[in-house]
Amino acid sequence: MSRRTLGTTVALAALASLAMPSASHAQFGGLIKKRIAQTAISKAIPQPAAPADTQAQRRAADDADRKARQEAWSHPTPITAANLGNFETAIHAEQAERAKAAAQAQSPLGRSVQYSVAKAKCKHDVAASDTAAQKIQADMQKEAAAGKTAGLQAYYEKLSKINTDRIARSQRCDALKQPELTDADFALIRAEDAHEDSVGAAAGGFTSLEYGRLRERVVAYALMPASWKPSGYSADELKAIDARRVEIRKLVGADFENSGQRISVE
Repeated sequence: MSRRTLGTTVALAALASLAMPSASHAQFGGLIKKRIAQTAISKAIPQPAAPADTQAQRRAADDADRKARQEAWSHPTPITAANLGNFETAIHAEQAERAKAAAQAQSPLGRSVQYSVAKAKCKHDVAASDTAAQKIQADMQKEAAAGKTAGLQAYYEKLSKINTDRIARSQRCDALKQPELTDADFALIRAEDAHEDSVGAAAGGFTSLEYGRLRERVVAYALMPASWKPSGYSADELKAIDARRVEIRKLVGADFENSGQRISVE
């Protein structure tokens, strides 16, 4: 290789060595700027919180709920005249909320309530019709025994009308279809029950657990058959309920079992 060629090669290498650090520095600077921009964006966007020990939290919540229920069961709100007044206020609020939910005809609760009401009306109408027919027959027997046969035709016409109505009613009632509710429907109904309970509790000035236990005890005794003997009540509590038992029966009789539990949705 000639001296001139060697000099040219060395010069080119030197220029390359001077140029390379400059390009590398520029690339590194670009990476830093990109990282800074990404950090700024991350700070601007809300980041998910670090996962908590949800299992421990759930155990603690379940334990607190269990203790609260045990307390409500072991030490229920005493049944006094004042608490019964608050109880009736709570029941009225609960029933008003129930009526609003049941008025939504296409909801699971609305469809169930419509069926239950229609079914109950059929049962009531059958009983009323039977009672009316029995009375007419008894009156006819009295008239016939007294020799008053002139008015018997009117009684026969009344019985004929009752029989015609019975046939029409039977066809209508037999056509009733119980709504088919899914698990999701029942979940919605349970959620509505819980909502109504909370509304009633708030109206009466109780916690949900206090109200639930008080309602159960008051309703159970108020609807208890006469032949049963109550237990778990003080003499003063029974006296307080007895003073308002008739009105309480009217208030809760259509919605609750004599166990104190709400009548199940069909």
